[in-house]
Amino acid sequence: MNRLQSGKLFIYLVGIVAVFGTILLMKGGLYLNRHEGDALHLIEIVRRMSLGEWPHLDFVTPLGFAAFWPIAAFMKAGFGTGTSILLAQIAMAVALILPVFYVVRTRMSAEIGYAFGAVVLILALALVHGEAGDDVSVSMHYNRWAWAMTYLAVPVAVFAPRSGESDVLDGLILGLAMSFLILGKVTFAVAFAPALIAALVLRGAWTVLGVGLGLVLLCMLIPTATGGFAFWQAYIGDLLQVMGSEIRPRAGVDWATLLTGPRFVLANLVLLASIYVLRTGPRPEIGAVMVLLAPAFLYVTYQNWGNDPKWLMLLALILVLAGEEAKHRVLALVAVALIAPSFWNMAVSPLRHVKQNTEDFVAVFPQAPHDDIFTPSARVNRVQERGTVTFTDPQFLALNEFADMVPDLEFQGITYPSCRQELGLLGVMRDVAADLRAVGLDDEARVFSTDTFGGLWMFGGFDPLPGGAPWYYGGLSGFDSATHVLVPTCPITPRAFDAIITALNETDGLALTELRRTELYTLYRKDQ
Repeated sequence: MNRLQSGKLFIYLVGIVAVFGTILLMKGGLYLNRHEGDALHLIEIVRRMSLGEWPHLDFVTPLGFAAFWPIAAFMKAGFGTGTSILLAQIAMAVALILPVFYVVRTRMSAEIGYAFGAVVLILALALVHGEAGDDVSVSMHYNRWAWAMTYLAVPVAVFAPRSGESDVLDGLILGLAMSFLILGKVTFAVAFAPALIAALVLRGAWTVLGVGLGLVLLCMLIPTATGGFAFWQAYIGDLLQVMGSEIRPRAGVDWATLLTGPRFVLANLVLLASIYVLRTGPRPEIGAVMVLLAPAFLYVTYQNWGNDPKWLMLLALILVLAGEEAKHRVLALVAVALIAPSFWNMAVSPLRHVKQNTEDFVAVFPQAPHDDIFTPSARVNRVQERGTVTFTDPQFLALNEFADMVPDLEFQGITYPSCRQELGLLGVMRDVAADLRAVGLDDEARVFSTDTFGGLWMFGGFDPLPGGAPWYYGGLSGFDSATHVLVPTCPITPRAFDAIITALNETDGLALTELRRTELYTLYRKDQ
C-alpha cells in the first residue's frame, strides 16, 4: 500500500468514526427500545465504578473492568449515563483507528482493508449486538468490543506483514488486544490464546510473541497495583461462581443446536470446508491454525447470548489473505453472505437510533446527571406477569404437575406461587424504591433483593450493597452486608428467586422482622 493509498485509508477510518459518532450524539441522549434489564445491569456496574468501586472486589461480576472503564470514566467526568455510554463507544472506535490502519497497511490490499476497517469500527460503534431485530440496545456491548479486539489479534498472529520489519508493533497490538480480552471478557482470551500462540510459533514470530506476552503482563499490573493479588482471587472466584451456577446453564442454544441446527449448519459446513481447503493448499500451516481457531469460534458463539456467529467475517478474511484460489473466494463469499445481515443490522443501528420517534419515551432515572437515558413508557409502566394455572377439576388435575415454572415457594410464612414478571421491570423498581422511601428507609439502607437485579439502590438513593451482584449468578452475594431483605411478589427470574429463597431458608440463625407487605413486595429488616 503506497503513501497515497495509506492516506486515503486513514481519512476513511477517521471519517467513519466522525460520521457515526456524530449520529450517535445527535439525539442528545440514549434512547433504548429493548433489553432494559441488560441496560440496568450495565448502568449499575458503571455507576459503582464511577463511585470508586472495583469489580470483583466490591461487587460480583464475571466481566472485567476493561469492559466498563471507558463508560465509567466519562461518567466520573460528569457526563450523564446515556451520554457516557455513547462517548465510550466513540472513544473505543477512536482507539481502534491506528491499530486497524496498521493491520490493513501491513497485511491487506486497499479493497479488503476498507471492508475490514468498516467491520471493526462497526463492532465498536453499533447500538445492537447483532442478529436481525430492529432494536436499539446496549446489551452485551462488551461482546462487540471483544470481537473487535479479536479481529485485530487474529490477522496479526496468523499472517506475517507483507513489507517492513514490524515485529514490535505487531506484538504491541497483539498484547493490547489480548489484555483487553483478559480484563474485559476473559472467555475470548481463553478461547483464542492457543490458536494465536500456535500461529506465532508456526511462523517463528518469537519477537511478536515476546512483546505481546510482555505487554499483557504489564497490563495485568494495573489492577494488581490497585487491588493486589486479592483482585485476581476475586476475579477467578466470580468466574468460578458463574461456571458452577445452574441459574443460566447456557447463554442461548445448546451445543447440539449450535452444531447441527438449521440456523448454524451451513456456517459450520463452511468452516469445515475452509479447514480442508487451507490444510490441502499451499499454506497448510494456516489450516493447522484454523483447526485451533474453529473450536474457539464455536465456543465463543455458544457462550454469547444470541449465538451470532460473528467469526464468519473473520473466516472470510483469513481465506482471502491465505490465497487467491477460486475456492478460497467462493468460501469467503458464502461466509460473508451468511453473516452480512447481522453486520448490516449493527451498521444501521445508529441511524435507527437517531430516526426513532421518541415521543412516548421516558427517562429511566429522572435525577440529573443520569436523566439522559430513555426507554418507551409502555416498557416501563406496563407491568405484565405470567403465572401458571392451577386446576381443581378432577379431570384436569394431572395438568398441574406440568404447569409450574418453579414450585410454589414458602418464605417466612408466606407462600409465593409460580410467577414471572415479563414487562415493567424499571417501573416496578422505581415504584418500589419510592414506596420504601415513603415508609422511612434512609440513605444508608442496604437492600438485598431475592431476584436477578440488585440495582434498587439507584432508584431510591440508597447505598449500593457491598459485595452484591448487579446480576444474580448464584449464592447469596452481598447478603452479609445487607440491612434489609426485599422479596418480590412476582420475580423477573423464577429460577433465581427459587435459588435465593432456598438458600435463605437453609441459612442457620436467619432472623428477619417483616416491616411491610404490599402487592409488589414484602420487606424484612435483617436482625442478625
